[in-house]
Amino acid sequence: MSNDIANAMFEFIECARCADNEEAILKGLTVSASFFGIEMFAISGIPKANERIDPYFIGHQWPVGWFERYLSQNYVHTDPVIRRSLRTDDMFLWSETVCNDDMPAKSKLVMDEAAEYGMRDGLSVPIHAAEGMQGIVSFAGHTVELPLEHRNALHVIAIYAHNYLRNLIKRKARVAPRVSITLTPRERECIAWCADGKTDWEIGQILDRSERTIRHLIDSAASKLEAVNRPQAVAEAFRQGILKL
Repeated sequence: MSNDIANAMFEFIECARCADNEEAILKGLTVSASFFGIEMFAISGIPKANERIDPYFIGHQWPVGWFERYLSQNYVHTDPVIRRSLRTDDMFLWSETVCNDDMPAKSKLVMDEAAEYGMRDGLSVPIHAAEGMQGIVSFAGHTVELPLEHRNALHVIAIYAHNYLRNLIKRKARVAPRVSITLTPRERECIAWCADGKTDWEIGQILDRSERTIRHLIDSAASKLEAVNRPQAVAEAFRQGILKL
């Protein structure tokens, strides 16, 4: 492994080791990924067959439209990248392992739509923890032509990113007092319909309210949940038990 690649890898490991919040690790991962020509990534646990992926997302640098689409359509259970990660311990390139003519139609739809957002290929690293938890770190772009030593470095970076983020989240859960978030019944309804992939207009038709009122209710709920966008608000509502799977 060349010195430049080794340095990029060790710089991220040091960044993750010293970080005291998730944002610092994700920022460091963004810098490290860009060194290898990668602009997009996602880190997540993998849900069971009857679960949504929303509460399992740890962090991402995906196009916003694709992130919202992926969650609203609950693509995790037809995503061939996720399926592949459950069957192997080795990192893999999408173009070499999951993108082929034998894909089921639903899986092909996921990959075709991802390509529309600039995610035509990717490198994924399956994570299998001792306690049985399964996760994945994926890097993606228009093209992902990485020499083996680049892949090896990203493999190590992915494992460290996932592990340090998981440890931070678990540590916060142990020491932080649980703050009870109270949404109004109407705010909870709106967030539940967001989780179902409905637009403001569609929710307004269902609840007999104006689109403007629905937007205000969703923004209010997101603010209470300290979420920066709707997918995060949905994920946080599931995480806190406000919405049930």
